Amino acid sequence: MLARAEAPTEGPEGYERRLVAWVILAEARGEGRVGMQAVYEVLWMRAQNRGISLREVVLQPKQFAPLIGVKPAKLGQRMSKVPQYKWVHDVLLRFVPLTVHTVPAGMEKIAPNRADHFHSGKVPSWCKGKPSVEIGGHKFYKLN
Repeated sequence: MLARAEAPTEGPEGYERRLVAWVILAEARGEGRVGMQAVYEVLWMRAQNRGISLREVVLQPKQFAPLIGVKPAKLGQRMSKVPQYKWVHDVLLRFVPLTVHTVPAGMEKIAPNRADHFHSGKVPSWCKGKPSVEIGGHKFYKLN
């Protein structure tokens, strides 16, 4: 399903694109394309909400489990080898997120309604209430 938003612009480039691809793969490659698209939506919304780059979003301390205690280059060595890397890097990250998988049920599917947080596994302390969307083992929330 497409979002009603401004015309798409180019997605991240260079090192930022590789870094974002590594995090998306580390977080959601087991959830298939829809799960990886949903994680990209969260990253994009956080960047928009906070007025920072995608690179800054993924490098914020203690935000993404795959980077806690792991250097980005080390994560990149592992994630660059997974089969989905080419699709995430070359296709998914080419534009801003066009799909809207993380919009709460009952809300109009426009870009600002996208989730800005997610988790899998143990429920984190920031989590209040029910998730707006569940994709595989990931639960997505619109907090901001």
